[in-house]
Amino acid sequence: MAFNYLQMVLPHEGGLVNIINIEWGEYSLAQTSLYLFLFVVMGIFSAMHFVGTVFLVFGFIKWLIRKNQLQSFLQDPKTNITIFIPFASLSMSTNVLWGPSGFFVPNFSVQPWMLPSLILFVFLWFPLLILEYKVAKVLMAKSTNLKQLNFVWLLDVFAFGLVSLTGTGIASMADNSNIATIAAIGSVILMVVGLALLVAKLGYLFYLHVKVPKLPNKPIMPAYFLVVPITCLFGISFYRLLLFMEGTYGFNASGAALVLINASYILAISWVLYVIYILFDYLRKDFIKADYSPTQWGIV
Repeated sequence: MAFNYLQMVLPHEGGLVNIINIEWGEYSLAQTSLYLFLFVVMGIFSAMHFVGTVFLVFGFIKWLIRKNQLQSFLQDPKTNITIFIPFASLSMSTNVLWGPSGFFVPNFSVQPWMLPSLILFVFLWFPLLILEYKVAKVLMAKSTNLKQLNFVWLLDVFAFGLVSLTGTGIASMADNSNIATIAAIGSVILMVVGLALLVAKLGYLFYLHVKVPKLPNKPIMPAYFLVVPITCLFGISFYRLLLFMEGTYGFNASGAALVLINASYILAISWVLYVIYILFDYLRKDFIKADYSPTQWGIV
């Protein structure tokens, strides 16, 4: 977010803003203080992201090579949905590299990183689809009590949205037409699957809510907010696809982009208002005093 702010407010020629675009002598004391603060934020959190990613990747690999560890984990339909969290995190690594990390490298260009980013995208693309098939197969094969499902069930859709965001970022920024086209095609497939999952799962969760008008246990309630980033991720991914089509085929994307971006944010805001309404008592009475639950990050 710090990088996105600088991208919007600092004058620079096309592409991504870079540290060479900073003109210290032109800023007021307040601007200078703000920009320095944002630099610190980008530096600290980029470092934390990559250090944390290295540790987690090694831990994930150790976990995977244990005999039958993954297979037994996937057989539990109540918890196997969390297997998609690493995909969401690793796909975000490319965005951290392109933006906040690259900002500190003078004259940083994303173009040399497009091929490695595409390789990572493909590396995430295949396992993501395979695991989705396995998770869905377990859900249908086992006698799962579907009435116990809740909005944590959307974690796979969230991962599809983030990996799609990475793919469409490559498609919209890569100068190499082959790299851009491969990323665009792969992203379209992920977006179609992800949106189909979103519609099906959200529809079923609405059905459960109407049929059993009872909210889930308090630790699960903040997961309702997970729909918000999912909506925005797919909206921005569609926007980036339009940029790819504009650059590759001369398609005028301005009108469609305006509709897509505004529609995604209108849906997101509408969902926030709806969730605040149905969770009002929880937010007012219990949220501050409640024990920590990972689903609380849905609000963040």
